[in-house]
Parts: sequence; C-alpha cells; structure tokens
Amino acid sequence: MITSDVGFNEMVSYLSRAGWRRAKAGPLAELWQPNGDSGSSVLVPRSADAEDFRKIVNILTDEVARREQRLPEDVLRDISRQFLDVTDLRAQGEDIAEGTISLQAGMGLFNAANHLMVSAAAATINRQSYYGTSIPKAAHAHARRLRLGQTREGSYVVPIISSARFGATARNEDGIPLLEVHSEDTYFDRRVLATLSRSLETLSEMSVDRDRVPSRSEVLDSVGEGVSSELCAAVLEVIGKGKVGIFDVAFNWAPASPVPVDLRSHVFFAREHEAILSSISKELKDSETPSDTVLYGVIRRMSLKANEESGRVALETVIDGRRRSVSFELDLATYRRAAQYHGERRRVVVTGILDSTPGRPASMKVRTFGPDRSVMTFDQVDE
Repeated sequence: MITSDVGFNEMVSYLSRAGWRRAKAGPLAELWQPNGDSGSSVLVPRSADAEDFRKIVNILTDEVARREQRLPEDVLRDISRQFLDVTDLRAQGEDIAEGTISLQAGMGLFNAANHLMVSAAAATINRQSYYGTSIPKAAHAHARRLRLGQTREGSYVVPIISSARFGATARNEDGIPLLEVHSEDTYFDRRVLATLSRSLETLSEMSVDRDRVPSRSEVLDSVGEGVSSELCAAVLEVIGKGKVGIFDVAFNWAPASPVPVDLRSHVFFAREHEAILSSISKELKDSETPSDTVLYGVIRRMSLKANEESGRVALETVIDGRRRSVSFELDLATYRRAAQYHGERRRVVVTGILDSTPGRPASMKVRTFGPDRSVMTFDQVDE
C-alpha cells in the first residue's frame, strides 16, 4: 500500500539532502548534525514500533523546520515524500477562485485523474490505439492502489501519489546485474508515470505545438509512445466536459529515487485545443492497428554478422511472472543504439508482436525500441 508515513529511511534521505551528516550510529537510533555545526543535533529513531517514535519524529521535524525557517508540517510533508512520486493535475480558469471549482469542472478533473492513470498503465503493458473493454485488469488494479493528496488553493490542484521505492538490484558473481521478478515489479508505478509523461508530451506536440491537424500516419505513430483514444478522452474530460480553460500535468519525482531524464516535467492543454484533440481521439478509436506487447528488460547478448543489414539481440525480461529471454532483429542504426545501452547497462523497453509459445524460444517482431526512461542505469539504482 502506498502511504506517506515517515520512517527511518525517509528521515535519513531528507537529512542527507538538506545538508546534515551522520555523527553517530547505534542499533536503536542515529545522531545527525548540520554540516559545520557540531553544537546542534537531532535523533533519528530506527524502529517505528518504538513507543516514543512519533514524539522523536516531531522533535526532529521541529528542529529542522526551525533551522530552515519553514512550517513543521511542510517539512514533515517533504520528509514523507522521499520515496513517492507526485503527479499534480492542475485546472486553471476564470471561475476557479478561493480554492473552489465548479462541480462540473471538479468531476471532470477527478475522473481524468483515474482515466489518465488507467490509460497509462494499460499502455505500459501493451500499446493500442483504442482499448475499449480490453483494458488489462492490471491497469485497473494499479489505479486502485494509487492515493490522492489534498487539493491545494489557488489554481485547483489534485495530487496523485504513487510509489517510487524500488527493490534492490542483485548481481551475478561476475558483477553483471541480474534481473529479478520482484525487483522489476517494484518499477511498475514509475514506468506508468514515464509512459504517461511521454504520451502526454507526444499528444501535446500533435495538438498544442502546431496549427494543423496531424496526419493519420502521425496519429498512428503516436500509439508507440503510449497515446490512445482513452488518453485523449481523459484530457477532454477536463477541457471539454469540464470546460476548464487550462489543464496542466506536472511530474514531481521522488527525491530519493533515480530521476528520469529526457521526459518533460510539465505538459499543458487549453480549451482551444478541444477540437483537435477530439479529432485525434476519433482517429485512434476508428483505427484497427494491432496491439503491441511492451517488454522491459536488459540486453544479454548481441550478434552482428559481416555484411548483414540487421543484428540479433537477446533481451532478458519478465513475462507472466517469470524471467524469460526474448530474441529479435534490429536494423543497423537501432542495433548501434542497443549496443550503446548494453555498454551503459541500461534497461530498455521494446514494443512489438510477441511470440511466446510454450516450449519454444520467445521472439518478437519489434516495432519500437529505446531506453527505459523510468530508470537510467543499474549503477544509479544501486546508489
């Protein structure tokens, strides 16, 4: 379950990033001091089951807040979010004032929160232009695990809270990272947000950043980036049905987890884009493109013969809860990129038609290939 409880790891993470250092460590607690000030200190309890745990946490929070000249509740909130990603859905408009929003706009915003996360989770599992009744059960299950934070005044904001606490990366005897099913499962929440960020960025490029309706081929190509008719419909619930002037999405990545790169931290849509978004949504809904499976993993083997126009890659991934090897062909330009990611020990993401017939080696006809934007390298995960 995703919670914003404060524990030992959250406090240590916050203090280390706020300019404090560990002065003493014991089995029950640690003593931390501000850099350059040995006369001040705070006690960090290790066990949340201790009778005085909450009291000590309050003392620590008050002392940090005093030094930072901030409110204790703001400091406590930041400590609690060390391993949480927070996605802010913001509605802006003339009728939003004094922390209130019209019922119609509010319903659109909250419905969009659910539908955005479901569509992104579905696209993290497989890419389709239109899901209809075929949204994976795991996508709905993921949305049920998420939490909503309190709305904030000013422009109406709904924070969606998801986990960014990842499992440890094991290694073989030779030091090469080993893909583990449990550890990979812990990345699903972050991968959903990476999918959401990239798909909204792509949708924005097609609807906000240009003055024309995108071509059919451009719309269909966007499916490979996670765009779907359902994603469009979620945005339209706010700027269309909700009649909100501006709807923007901001991604606030957990401070204590590896931060994705090459992803926008902020995407927005305006009510004036309703018509073009409706057109894109209809194009996607009417399309009959096949569903592509999405695989995340690490490259284990690569082979390229002389004078060949493509190279062969073996990907270690997780399919149906089991570690599997999937082989596929890549053109020379993509193969060179794969070699770079292999050398950097980066996780990659591959989409395409998967053949995992029992009793036979698994293979894939690749449609898209690239780095796993949710995490950079195995070394960064270990930090």
